[in-house]
Amino acid sequence: MNQLSSRRITPYRLRLLAGALSIALVLAVAWTWSLYGPLASEVTERETSYLTGSARSAALLFGEADSDLQATAERLGEETGLRITVVASDGTVIADSEEEPSALENHGDRPEISAALAGRDGTDIRRSDTQDVDRLYVAVPAVVTGERVAVRASTSLAAVNALTGELRTTGLILLAIGTLGALLLAWRVTAVTARPVDRLADAARAMADGDLGTPIPPTNAALAPLGEALAALATQMRDRIRQLQTEQHALRMAVDGLDDAVVLLEDGRVALVNRKTGLLLRGSAQTIEGRALAESGLSASLVAAIEDHLLDNAPATVELGPDPYQRYHRLRIVPLGHGPGGRRALIAITDTTDRMRLDAVRADFVANASHELKTPTAGILLLAESADNAAHDGDVEQALAFISQIRGEAARLRQLVADLLDLSRMERLPGPDAIAEVRRSVDLACSAHRRAASQRDLTLSVDLSAIAGQDIAVAMDAADLAIVLDNLLSNAITYTESGGVCVSVTASDAEVAITVSDTGIGIPEADLERVFERFYRVDRARSRESGGTGLGLSLVRNAVERARGTVAITSHSGEGTTVTVRIPRVR
Repeated sequence: MNQLSSRRITPYRLRLLAGALSIALVLAVAWTWSLYGPLASEVTERETSYLTGSARSAALLFGEADSDLQATAERLGEETGLRITVVASDGTVIADSEEEPSALENHGDRPEISAALAGRDGTDIRRSDTQDVDRLYVAVPAVVTGERVAVRASTSLAAVNALTGELRTTGLILLAIGTLGALLLAWRVTAVTARPVDRLADAARAMADGDLGTPIPPTNAALAPLGEALAALATQMRDRIRQLQTEQHALRMAVDGLDDAVVLLEDGRVALVNRKTGLLLRGSAQTIEGRALAESGLSASLVAAIEDHLLDNAPATVELGPDPYQRYHRLRIVPLGHGPGGRRALIAITDTTDRMRLDAVRADFVANASHELKTPTAGILLLAESADNAAHDGDVEQALAFISQIRGEAARLRQLVADLLDLSRMERLPGPDAIAEVRRSVDLACSAHRRAASQRDLTLSVDLSAIAGQDIAVAMDAADLAIVLDNLLSNAITYTESGGVCVSVTASDAEVAITVSDTGIGIPEADLERVFERFYRVDRARSRESGGTGLGLSLVRNAVERARGTVAITSHSGEGTTVTVRIPRVR
């Protein structure tokens, strides 16, 4: 990162370089202006000063000279390289180092001559009439042979311009060298100055991109506070992100632990879902995040209900169902206002199918139980009235017969209540240490029903040969196993007119199978799927005559499923029935 920062041209480095170049440009312009303005003026002033000094020196020589003025002027011109001219007070040229005085016109109108004849130094720059070149003239007052004269020294401006050009050329060369040096120095200084700033900028960009572990480069004393601030910011951001990640993980765990499917919508798109939503959709919940609501896989009825209340400002609850799959749902839509991505809403979807079915089963059970309870109760009341009437009539024999029937109806009512209590008890899960010994339970159940079997001239046999020499136990409450065996044997004996009933037990490493088979009247195929329903009777008239409650096989199924087992029945009319119960084995 540092090497990259030192090589690339960054905006900050460009600004520094532009500032340095601006200063260099201002200095170059000032230098150039001085070469073309003040320099020329300075050279002219120096040349003027030189001419003034030369003219004064010449005036002194002319004032002391005994020889011819013309000869002295020519000698001075040769020595100084200047044109020396002496002008009388009337403007007549009396001596000139380069021209014959008599050939020159009157100079009284020359500005510098007029000034000198007036007693002061005079200067002028103009084009010479005799030589046709631009010249610089300087005249000073003097006295020659007692007469006031003007002594003038002049030089061609070509010499002045040549000197100025040489100085200007030298100045431009120095300016070019200085400018190049300034550029190189500015580039170097800019690189050195900008490098730590660029490194800090790279570190800040890396932090902005999520790399909070990037090191903060060392800086000079001036940038040390900035580097320390960046390091502190990175630490704070790391701590804050860790805190947010922890909170997000906890929130995700809490949401995933809910029994309801939770969907967070943002601007009509799925922003977040929990694990239960995946179960509702029969797939992965993560695959629908980012999709539009209509593409989420939710049923059309759910999507329509959500869209109907998505713009509401208050929470709404909607009960839906049944859908084509006979499922019921409760929908809770809670508006959350506007977020970064648009309007947000939290959707909680509760699958109420089991509750609705349970409510329906309970309602049906209550109705059936009420009906079943009414029958023996009404019978008891009717028989009691009849017995009372017979007793008043003195018919003791008839009264006793009615009392005997009352006893039978009361026994049937007691059995019905006992079965209902057993069903209620089985709504609760068995204890974790529930174990029943199969061999003993089978022996006890068969012993209890042998008398009933012998009264109907039926054989009741037990086949334990498959488990000979083994201790067989199942993960089931002993009372539940007794209920299972009691109801299966009772049904088998009740609906068998000839032949017998056989109980056999087999076992594997995982489960124990108990089979109760009979040679009875059998069950029609159309009724096989409903025999485990509560209060369902294949032959209602015969069931009532036998004292059955219609809850026996329902108790069997509940007890077996309570132990996480299975029950199956096979039967054909006139050929008997076989019921097989499979229960997890305990070893």
